[in-house]
Amino acid sequence: MRDFQIFANVIYLYRKMVESTTTANAPRISKFDKRLNVLGKGISGSVELYLSKGGVRYAVKIYHSREKYETKKEYQERILHEYRILLDLNHCNIITVYKYDILLLNSTVKLYMMAGTSHLLKLLDTVKLDETEIFCYWKQLCLAILYLHNKGISHRDLKLENIVFDEEYKLLKIIDFATANATPGPSVGLVGSEKYAAPETYSSIKYDGKAVDIWSMGIILYYLMHKRFPWKQAHWDDLEYASYSKSATPQNLLHFNEGSAITSQILEPSVEKRVIISQLWKDPWFEKLLFCSATNHCRADHNIQP
Repeated sequence: MRDFQIFANVIYLYRKMVESTTTANAPRISKFDKRLNVLGKGISGSVELYLSKGGVRYAVKIYHSREKYETKKEYQERILHEYRILLDLNHCNIITVYKYDILLLNSTVKLYMMAGTSHLLKLLDTVKLDETEIFCYWKQLCLAILYLHNKGISHRDLKLENIVFDEEYKLLKIIDFATANATPGPSVGLVGSEKYAAPETYSSIKYDGKAVDIWSMGIILYYLMHKRFPWKQAHWDDLEYASYSKSATPQNLLHFNEGSAITSQILEPSVEKRVIISQLWKDPWFEKLLFCSATNHCRADHNIQP
């Protein structure tokens, strides 16, 4: 009986050691690949950049160890939430996931994915973008959100640091789906970053996650245009936001495009009046905005209908 238990334990540990799922276009990943540097550190973990023996760069997200109150199963379910969402996504403006591994000793999870270059905030600190470039990048972000929302997914943590680029700086890619909501019905809980959070996330336990994404897109656009945030947080005790929300025409904050008021409905404090992503594609001004990429096949390739 004891020998059987030992054998069962060995099989269990071996299964955990090799437990991973790989996509068809993943690079050949080896434990002997070269670690280049740390790309970033956050609440959920750190991201490191690696170079495969085949010369392909990829990123590894290493999640923090489980909380004391979590079982191993609860921890892995929470962490693999991001992997399962990314595995079902296929869009040029969303980061590609390759596989995951579970480390034997402490059950820590590693997520392997496509490597991106510097994030959008860092780019803005080093390069001055003209208005055409700003709207090219922002429209790509809108395209990715259109894709997500049509699949019933809200990101809930859109921010400049969660937008990276390909090596040619033509395509932006959304990263960090750790707090994304992929279930029907309202989102629950205050997540994300306070500068980008919509006002309803402070006042309600349950809210529309897609409307929150729209608000965050508006904050990103405002920062791209002005190199600053309009307020610290969209909360009543923030004087700048309070003044904005009480204004007779608060939507004028993003009303800079001639002949169209569509962007003025993005930073709309009232969820009922806030624009939804598909409405942007019905606006003549928005339709004329160019993409930074030399080709524009995303919407056609993924059969997205605005």
